[in-house]
Amino acid sequence: MPKISTKFKETDIGPIPEEWEVVNIGEALEIIDGDRGVNYPNESDFLEGDYCLFLNAKNVCGDSFDFSNCQFISKKKDLQLRKGKMQRGDFVLTTRGTVGNIAFYDKSIPFENMRINSGMVILRNGTDFDSKYLFQLLKSLVIKNQIIELTTGSAQPQLPIRDINFLKLVKPPLREQCRIAEILSSLDDKIELNRKINANLEKLASTLFKKWFVDIGDKLPEGWRMGKVSDLIKIESGFPFNSSMFDESGNYELVTIKNVQDGQFVSECTDSLSVMPEKMPNHCKLKTSDILLSLTGNVGRICIVTGENYLLNQRVAVLVPINERDRAYTYLLFRQKDFQNTLMGISRGTAQQNLSPIETRSLELTIPSDEVLKHFALIANPIFEAMVGNFNQIKNFSVLRDSLLPRLMSGKIRTTT
Repeated sequence: MPKISTKFKETDIGPIPEEWEVVNIGEALEIIDGDRGVNYPNESDFLEGDYCLFLNAKNVCGDSFDFSNCQFISKKKDLQLRKGKMQRGDFVLTTRGTVGNIAFYDKSIPFENMRINSGMVILRNGTDFDSKYLFQLLKSLVIKNQIIELTTGSAQPQLPIRDINFLKLVKPPLREQCRIAEILSSLDDKIELNRKINANLEKLASTLFKKWFVDIGDKLPEGWRMGKVSDLIKIESGFPFNSSMFDESGNYELVTIKNVQDGQFVSECTDSLSVMPEKMPNHCKLKTSDILLSLTGNVGRICIVTGENYLLNQRVAVLVPINERDRAYTYLLFRQKDFQNTLMGISRGTAQQNLSPIETRSLELTIPSDEVLKHFALIANPIFEAMVGNFNQIKNFSVLRDSLLPRLMSGKIRTTT
């Protein structure tokens, strides 16, 4: 991209080009809270797939919506509420719990009617910002770091709504905003395409798994037997690292429960180490294609590791097929909805669910014949490997995007149309 000669000026958030501005969110965007009054929905108002989707903070994950556990209210209840109604083009920012998640209500979202619950706010854009540029900015470290400074509370982190007004936005000329958004969005599009490909690949592999191992009738095929999960899979727990070992400049990143999302490995880690503990088991040094299982909170989540130099913390387990040939089988078994429901059913705890690796290993399982497992591996493993390859591409595109984003947002890289 052509270089532009740039003079910089100092601002509250660092140097930016002289012709750019820094504005407060409260000056540039409308901030809309949800309705918590007497008309707030009670348990009887939540219906299965009815008129209006009532968003909770859990429906905003990272920088996108997660509609896996939706709650709906009736049209009558929707009309009784006064605030928190969303429009296409709005953003949602979480302000409680996992603070700082942001999602964009664009035309790709399948729901026509959405409202926000407490623990989040709507950010409504006017004419000063290109929406795609604004989305990139709101989910960038430029904003994330400001949010961290303003967040209060430890047990239940909160971002006070009054403080959101003072978050600083970098405002280049509109034409430059559009060009920055175009560059970053093109990388996001590549990431999203790979995610869609992987979703289709997993759907195909899951269909094959059900046909081969679930829809077999009441009588076991010849050569099959009843056994336990431990007959095919080892479930190895993470290591209890001491915080005194953490080193911000360490080469080894520490994988915790937060890194294990539903089918997605979050590669960004909070803590790192420079030296591996002597007593740490070898399985805790993770590698690409390792399969992780969450043991606490949202138990039973599964994801595939992408990248090297990751160490496995406690509350997460790695699933190790006894025969490497059965790696795809292992992943697909634990991704089955019925199997995940079983894992939740054996979990213990009131404030927080905990899954025992010992009990999981002991779960009863139909053990296919070795010949069947061998033939299934010939079909399913190439699909699994293709998924791993796509996850690698997603990570590479993400690294490129994340390295470009701060330089574009600060004007250190300028763009022309």
